Order: sequence, then C-alpha cells, then structure tokens
Amino acid sequence: MQLTYFKVTKYRNVWDSGWIEVVNITAFVGQNEAGKSNLFEALYRINPFAPGEAYNIDEDWPVDDWGNKDPSALVCQAKFSLTPEEIESLYEEAGHPEPESTPEGEQAAEDGGAQEGEAAAELPSELTLIGSRSYNTGPTFAVEGEFTEDFDASKVDAWAKKHAPKFVLIQDYGLSGTQIELNQLADRLKSVKWHQLTNEEQTIKIVLDLAKVNIDEFLAKGATPEGRTVRSFDKRAASSYLSKQFRDLWTQKEVDFDIEIDGTTLNIFAKDKTVGMPVRLNRRSSGFRWHVSFAWKFTHASRGEYKGCILLLEEPGIHLHYSGQRDLLEVFQRLSKSNTILYTTHLASMVDPAYPERVRIVETMGNHATVKKGVVSSQRAPMAVIELSLGLTGDMSGLLGTRQTLIVEGGDDALVLHKLSGILRGEGKAHLSDRIYLWPARGAPKTPMYAAFAVGQGWDSGVLLDTDAEGHAAKEKIDDLVLKELAAEQKARFRVLMLGKAAGIKKTDAAIEDLFDDQFYLDCVNAAFGVAIKFEDLPVDGSDMITKRVETVMVQRYGHKELDKRRVMAEILRRFDGWEKLSDLPKGTAARAEKLFGAINSAFERAPE
Repeated sequence: MQLTYFKVTKYRNVWDSGWIEVVNITAFVGQNEAGKSNLFEALYRINPFAPGEAYNIDEDWPVDDWGNKDPSALVCQAKFSLTPEEIESLYEEAGHPEPESTPEGEQAAEDGGAQEGEAAAELPSELTLIGSRSYNTGPTFAVEGEFTEDFDASKVDAWAKKHAPKFVLIQDYGLSGTQIELNQLADRLKSVKWHQLTNEEQTIKIVLDLAKVNIDEFLAKGATPEGRTVRSFDKRAASSYLSKQFRDLWTQKEVDFDIEIDGTTLNIFAKDKTVGMPVRLNRRSSGFRWHVSFAWKFTHASRGEYKGCILLLEEPGIHLHYSGQRDLLEVFQRLSKSNTILYTTHLASMVDPAYPERVRIVETMGNHATVKKGVVSSQRAPMAVIELSLGLTGDMSGLLGTRQTLIVEGGDDALVLHKLSGILRGEGKAHLSDRIYLWPARGAPKTPMYAAFAVGQGWDSGVLLDTDAEGHAAKEKIDDLVLKELAAEQKARFRVLMLGKAAGIKKTDAAIEDLFDDQFYLDCVNAAFGVAIKFEDLPVDGSDMITKRVETVMVQRYGHKELDKRRVMAEILRRFDGWEKLSDLPKGTAARAEKLFGAINSAFERAPE
C-alpha cells in the first residue's frame, strides 16, 4: 500500500494545504516556522505508530480562527493506492457477496452470457483508500471513487486498520554513546512497548539485534568462565559485522566498531583505521553519532519494527558535513525500497538535483502554510535553498534571467564549447551567440531539475543533452515532469537539443567527446594513462560512442573499473592551449562544431515547437 497524496486543514498555521502529492522520497523545503513540522504532525496521526496519539483542539486549532473551534472539523486526509494483491484481499474480506445465480441467469450463461458475467466479476486494476481524521474522532478509512458500493464500509475500515502502513514521526535522532546496563535494558524491554523506549535504548537494541546478540543469553554467558570465553568471540563477530554494515553507509572515512561488555555494562568504541586507537562513541562528534544512530536505527530497522512504515523525518542530516549529507541521501535511496520517506529540510545539500520530482516547497501566505510542487517559489527563503542546490547565488539567478540560457551536462561540456566557439569566431565562422549563457549541470540525470527551475522562472532557455542512454532518460523526464506541466502555462520558451543530431554526428550514441576525431581522443587516452591502444583494438559491436569503446578496452585489457573521463579531459584541455586557428583542430571538429552552434543559435532565434 503506497501513500500517494495527503491534505491538512485547520491545523495550527495550515488552513488548507491542498492535496499534496508524495513519492517514495519527498523533500519538504522551507524556512524555519513555515509549517513543515505542522504538516508532518497532522499527517502522523492518520495512523500513528504509537497508539493513543491524537489532536488537541485547544492547542492545535488555528489561532487566527480561535472563536470558531469545531471538534468535528477534518484535520488530515491521506490517499493510499493498493496493489493487485491488496485489492483482491480487500474484496475477499470487505466486499459485498455476489448475488446467487437465478435460473434465468443460468440460461443466459448457456446462451453466451457467461463471458459478460465473468467480465462483470473482474476486480478493478486500481483502487484508492482514503484515510481521514478529525479533532474528535480516530482514524477512519474508506474506498474512494466509483467502487464504493462494492464494499461494506465497516469491513473496509477494519481491513485498512490491519493493513495500512503506520506513520513514524522522528524529531530526535540523538545518540549520546554513553555506556548502558544490559540488565536494565532487558527489564525495560519486558515492561514497555517499543515506542516507549528512549532513542538511546532503541538504538542499542537494534545494534544487538543486528549482531544477533540475545541480551538474556549474553548475560547468562557472563556467569561462567567458559561462557565469558564464548561471549568474547560473540563480541568480536558482532563488532566485525557492524563495522562492515556501517562502512556501506558512511564513505567519509573507514571506521571499525568494537562492542565491549564488562559484566552487564556495554560500551561501544569507534576506531578510525588511520589513527588505530579506539575511542568511546560518546567522545565522537555529534554529526558522527547522528549518522551512527540513523544508519543503524532506520536502514536496518526497516526490516524489523519499522518495516513498511512511512517515515516522517524532521531536518535529518543537520549535524552532518556536506559529504555526510550526500551519504544520507544515498541511505534514503536504499531505504525507500522498504519504506516511504518524507523529510523536511532547509539545507541545499539535502535537495538532490537528480530528482526534482521529489521537491515540495512550503511557503507562508498570510501566516498560513501552503505547499507547491516543483522547484520554483515566489518567496526568497525557499528559493535560496533551491538556487544553492543548483550552484546559483541570487545575483547569478538574476543574470541568467536576462540572458538566453543553455543547460549543458557539465563543466567540461561548457569548456569545450567555449573553446571551439572562440576559435570559430576568430575566423569568421558560425559560433555560439553572445546572448547564450552556458549553465553547467552536474551530469545528465540532474539536468531535469535545472530545466524545471529555468522553465518555472520563465527564462528563455534550453538544454543540450548527449545522445546516449542517460541523455534520452533525462529528455524523457524533462518532457514528462517539466514541459507537460509548465509549458502549457506558457511561462517560458524551452527547447531540448540532442547533441548527435544537432552536430550531425553519424553515430547512434554521441557525447561532447565525439565532436573530436576518434583518433584524437584515443591519442589523449594513451597519453593520459600511459597505454598504447590502437584504433583497431576498439570494439565494433555495441555503442559507437568513443568513450564507451575505449572504456571496454580499459576494463578488459588494463583492469580498470571504468574509464576515468576526467583524466582524459584534463589531457584534452592541456592541448587546448595550443589551438589558435581552425587548422589546429582535430579532423572534422570544426565542421561538427559549426553545425552544432548553428543548431543552437537557430533554436534560440525561434520559439520552440
């Protein structure tokens, strides 16, 4: 069951959020006090992990409408799409029984009516449940739309309460790393439910579960010399396992963990491999402890207590360095296979430019929170986050808005195009128009967010994509996510150019390197890596993009994991210094560059089709 939309009304500063579409990972971007937390707290109580959570009208009713408090007012609604298996289960448990066949019906079946009867009995391919909660009632669930009459409403509600995912609201990620007494933890586990444990207790229990350590057995082993010997091996195995798991999530440095248990006292030590000296976890930085807690508690707990839950995370990663925040986004990616994740942030580094479809901007209008899908806002505070994530400052954004802006896949593309344009201009050939500013993205997968920003701002803009798998995927996302929704509003002129066609490159695949002669690129590869690849060594099957052909040889013959294109580009840029006129350029480069610049200039001279 997948959460698809939710709506909050008459809750604190949220008067009416409208229906908010969510995906597996959704980022709510906005300044402090915009209302992000209020949205999450209202949504959480639709089906809370901790039973007994409820709204409090005396604290949660909007203060600017205090005199009109209505206990029956809806606070939150949430829509869930069902899988085919869930639809079948719902019909079995909550559907009205089909009427028994009559003699006339049997005769009709004999006369060919069986097929009609079978068609009428087919289950719908799509079905949506809607959960609702008001101030004075608990959560209720119902089928939305045309199939409502197929069901017994009370049975639908009962079925949904058994199968709907629970919401987990996480506002505190703290882990002190101090010692903990296992016997006391064992007593707590027997006397309270999971959600009543402290964050520290939950994290330690998860650590032990991951390491397959049973607390009662561990304590019992400490009573005898033989048991203590066995326990020491258990500790080493557990420590090795946890170290390996954490290294998959934390790429900033190699860290080994060591679980130490003396009697009933458990301590966790962390040791940097470069230092070699273990340090108790409570002596490490708050950012490091945060990541330890999050990595263990959520990534692995998704298999246990929180498996299948919808996680509502407030300001995750705020204590982490930039590289740690990028690691955290990778953790989200893995975690989204088992959980839906909604998180709030005001950090540019916690907005992944590769996924503009995940962004929801929270604005404040007349002291009330509103939510916009997309990466453009009329308000400066949330826009500052988006602009920084795209490498812009406010001044640059204003500059680009007065130019014709062409998004390219990266900085190398911009350097190559500027160099070739300069040489062509010097000899009176077609070159890149002075009106066009090249705006480097950070790879083809991230260009859709740049495109969404440019279109949303109303810029006269476009994008140049490599003619390869990533380029085609980016074009498809731009068409679906950006142009279908925003072009209809006529906010901008935007055009998508594919490099191969625009430059007249006669290959099925083409990247910026294919503007050059293949032999020239191969020479640069040989110089950069100190190898001696010949043109006849390159494969003729598969992609005809020069970088792909060279990569095959580098992997199969020289043992590289992939072709380091940055290293090759560094050699190309070094040779740039000696290029001053057309005759200096590799064979065919000038003709391809002229055709490309002509296509770009022509595209910007006319409105896109």
